[in-house]
Amino acid sequence: MTDTGRAIRRIVLIAFLTAILETAKFALNAIANVELITLLIIIFTRRFGARMMFAVCLVFTVLECLWWGISIWTVTYFYVWPILVIMVYLARKMTSALSWAILSGAYGLVFGALCSLTTLAIGGFSAAVSWWIAGIPYDLVHCVSNFLICLFLLRPLTAALDRMQIMY
Repeated sequence: MTDTGRAIRRIVLIAFLTAILETAKFALNAIANVELITLLIIIFTRRFGARMMFAVCLVFTVLECLWWGISIWTVTYFYVWPILVIMVYLARKMTSALSWAILSGAYGLVFGALCSLTTLAIGGFSAAVSWWIAGIPYDLVHCVSNFLICLFLLRPLTAALDRMQIMY
């Protein structure tokens, strides 16, 4: 395959994976702190690598900013999703769904702390800590939902991705 062909395939794959993330985000928007993005980033990073997923996360975040406008939470997406990609890349040798579910749950638990870094830059230490503490109940929901979603959907979604890759 030519370099142009590989570049086109890469662009199409970035668009496809981003579309899946956007669709998953909109599908569960009505339920606070219950999302499929973490699981999908885990699956996609394991399959396509960190480099591809950094590009997907960037496009996903830019689309979120275009859709919702630029705010504190959209700005955090520029670093929270790449942090997850790095975590998955470093843990890529894990094989059990339980291990990935624990990582996913832990990520959900610290998500609020990671997001409070923008508040730290804007409002200082006390504002960041206040914001983070106020969000702990949501972080707990995020933790439990990430854990359960990953535990039950990691294997079936990975298998579906395997079938799609064989077909296409």
